[in-house]
Formats: sequence, structure tokens, C-alpha cells
Amino acid sequence: MHFAGIVAEYNPFHNGHVYQVEQTRKAGATHIVAVMSGNVVQRGEVACFSKWTRAEAAVRGGVDLVVELPAIYVCSSAERFATGAVGILSAFGMPGTLSFGSECGDLAALQRAADAVDGVDGTPELRAYLSRGCTFANARAYAITDLYGMETAKILEKSNNVLGVEYIRALRRLGSPLEPFTVRRIGSNHDSKRPLGKYASASRLREICQKSLVRQAAPFMPREAYDLYRRDYATNRAGASVFEAERVILYHLRTLTAAGIAELSDVREGLENRIYKAARQADSISDLLAGIKSKRYTESRVRRVVLCAALGITKELAAMPPAYIRPLAFNERGQELLKQAKKARILPICHSFAKLEKAFPAYARPEYLATELFRMGLQTPAPELSEYRDYRSLCLTSSEKEE
Repeated sequence: MHFAGIVAEYNPFHNGHVYQVEQTRKAGATHIVAVMSGNVVQRGEVACFSKWTRAEAAVRGGVDLVVELPAIYVCSSAERFATGAVGILSAFGMPGTLSFGSECGDLAALQRAADAVDGVDGTPELRAYLSRGCTFANARAYAITDLYGMETAKILEKSNNVLGVEYIRALRRLGSPLEPFTVRRIGSNHDSKRPLGKYASASRLREICQKSLVRQAAPFMPREAYDLYRRDYATNRAGASVFEAERVILYHLRTLTAAGIAELSDVREGLENRIYKAARQADSISDLLAGIKSKRYTESRVRRVVLCAALGITKELAAMPPAYIRPLAFNERGQELLKQAKKARILPICHSFAKLEKAFPAYARPEYLATELFRMGLQTPAPELSEYRDYRSLCLTSSEKEE
């Protein structure tokens, strides 16, 4: 067994993801597990499709096992996102690779950038740029340019490179048995509106799907995934957006004091005061974001903090280490991976949400609320999309995949 892990959101699963899986197989992987965001995603939104549909699409598209990345890590910084994901993958207790996409496709360059990120922390250069009101990401990039050169700093200008650097740092920090392996991103750039050949960015595909034009997305995703997405649209279980639930979110924000907001994950430097004021003046999520974001506070960070408020994710909760492995979908090889994880006894495997609630209530509460927020984000809330659904249907057999 050659183990490989992938950190993903699959929002939605598309041809670029298939390419990464294929390249990971060509590199020798026989068993691939993806740790995937649940019903909320790192960009500070609810997912376009439910986590169960996205997990099934991934398994039908070549992944062997999909496990959930808890919301407490999803709604955090890239560093916490990577640390939570790598911690779960490392809990399978076997050597192997961590496969991730990057714009540069150069592992040595990414490792040098990881060295620079570690080396710049706490330096006078970083503090000086922060004192000028720069965002942390920009301040770090400027400091790295000063200390390590423009070439290394340029690596951190691309979003997938940034995540790759954080995966490398997390592997080192946790002493993981996994070795980094990068696949160069092909096709459209991240957030590009223009497809390239059979590849389109996830943001472009989400835009198409949000307009209920899912047929236009068909050329850019595997048939198995497209059929699942089309099914979900036909049954009003797709196209979720926080904007559909904005009144609920605004109401919840208005129940919090500034001190309560200050306890939320990734809130610092007085951000709580901007949120407190904007929440009482805004009539929509768009108004809220416009009232909070600034040169120092990026919109993506503000979106995540708003989700933390809705899900009750505090700094203390976000700092907790992974406590369990929760499968969302798997095939026969995925079952073998779960057996290996059970033998390793590093983290328990928890299929049932009812059991998860009893064993790990602090982790379970945000997951429950994330699913409820996803349901409210649909134009017609779907009662069958529940955390308490029958988990015994998670295994997709070879015969089911052929159908």
C-alpha cells in the first residue's frame, strides 16, 4: 500500500482535480485519501453543493476515501487550515506523500519559501510593515523580499503556492511521516473567468452553477460528478449561498458584544470594533463586508470571521488539535485505509454524528450549525440534508461506480 493524502474543498470537483489524482497515482500512490471541507469552505462561504455530494463525486472521480476537515479549521487562516488537515492525514499512521497543486510546480522553491516564512516571523522588518497598516500577508511578502529576495517572495503571490507552503510548514511542525509532493496546476488560473481547454477554475464553475446553468459546466468536470450536481439541482439541494441566509447571520452578529466578537477565531487588532459597528448598520451581507474590510482586513478574512460568529468558533476552539477521523464517502480501497487508521490508534474513526456529538461536543456543534447554514442558504431548504443521515450508505462499491 502506497498512501497519499490530498487536502481539498472540491467546490465543485472538476477536471483539474481529476488531473491531480491521476498524477498522484502515476507517482506511485495506490490508496488516496482526501481531507475535505464540509458544508462551509475556506473562502468564507457555504459550499455550492453539500459535503456528501462533493465527497461522492470525488470517490467516483478517483479518490478512494474522503474524510471531513472540521469547520473549526476551515474557517481559520491558511496556517490553521493546513495544520488541521495535515494532522488528520498524519493520523492514518503510515508513511507516504501529501499531494498538493501549485502554480509553480517546483517543490524546492516551495520549500525555500517555507523556510523564508518561518525565518521572517517576529523580525523587525515584519513588525515595521504591520505598523504601517499592511495586511499580514502583504507585510510578510514585503519582509521576505527584503530578507530573502524577490524570487522567493513571488512564490507567495499565488494562492495555491501559499497553501503549498503552509502544507510544508505543517508537515515539519507536526513531524508528519508524509513527504510533500506537488503537481503543477494546469489550465485556468485560480479565480480565472476564462476556461482553458477542458479546464475551468472552481470559481468560474461556481458562478455557472449559482446561476443554475449547470449544463454549461459539464465539459469541465467528469461525467460522474456532473450527474450528481445535476441531480442535486433537480431536487433543490444545490446552489447554496450565505446571501440567502443573510438575515439570520446579521441577527446573530447583533446579539454579540464587542468583547464576544473579540473571542472569535482570527479576530485581533481591534477588528471586533469594526464588526460590532458594521453589524448594527448593515442591511445585507454585502453592506456588512463593505463596512468591515479595509487595507488591513481583507474580505476573505472578514468572511471567515463572519462564519465563525455564525458557527460559534472561538480562538480556543480553533486552536484545538484534530480529535477524530470522520469518513464522508469511500470505496473498497478506502475501507482498507480506514482499517489501517483503526490499527494505528492515533485518532478514533467516527461515522455517526450522534456518536460524534457525545464524544466530541465542542467539535460537533459547529458542524451541525454549518449544515444548518448550508440548508438555509438553499432557495428551498432540504430537510433530508441532515447531520443525522444514515451513514451506512457511505461506501461506494465497484458495481455502484460502474452504474
